[in-house]
Amino acid sequence: MFNDFPEAEMMAKKKTASTSDDEMEFSIGLPAEMDKEVITARKAGGLTDLDMSISPRSNTPAIALRNLAKAMNIALKVDFIETELDRIYKVARVHKGQLNLIHKDYIGLGDGLFASVGKTIRSFRLTVKGPDAGSLEGEEWIAKHGESSLSGIINLVGRKLDLLQEFEDKVPHYVEQTLDRLEAKRIITDWHRNEWKIETTTIGLDVLMTPVLEDTGS
Repeated sequence: MFNDFPEAEMMAKKKTASTSDDEMEFSIGLPAEMDKEVITARKAGGLTDLDMSISPRSNTPAIALRNLAKAMNIALKVDFIETELDRIYKVARVHKGQLNLIHKDYIGLGDGLFASVGKTIRSFRLTVKGPDAGSLEGEEWIAKHGESSLSGIINLVGRKLDLLQEFEDKVPHYVEQTLDRLEAKRIITDWHRNEWKIETTTIGLDVLMTPVLEDTGS
């Protein structure tokens, strides 16, 4: 069986001869033409040294946005880093000179007038499910107490009158925290809070990040 593959026969004999329960088996995969390719730390170490610059002042805004979108899509994977955004936002994209983090309840509704109508209808349906149903806290409340249209409407009025804190008010801080963690993981570099405007859409709870190219002063 191994006559035509002496190296495979030798490996099989070594494996049979080993009887230690503590032996650790591992394999290393190399390119077929390894003399033409260099194995970098990135390939060997995974996603911990990408060092993508997200400064719109050190790079062009287009490059900064592209790198930021890549980094945020990595961050939104629940199994990579734990953030407050993981369960709510599922995808990042660049659109019209901004980075959009799309809320999971509004994915697929698109852009434009009809999309706005669809998001409004979806927002109303979320409201009658319970208090702030599009947020982490709202999801947890509904899971514990069940759906409640009355509580949802009362909560909406309270939020719009600034009597209750809105999830939208917390999102910029969650985004900052996520970017801090990405920088600590060396996924990104050149993260400066004053170079980005972070806000949420009025309808749909999507996050918008816009490059700030000049300091506006205090």
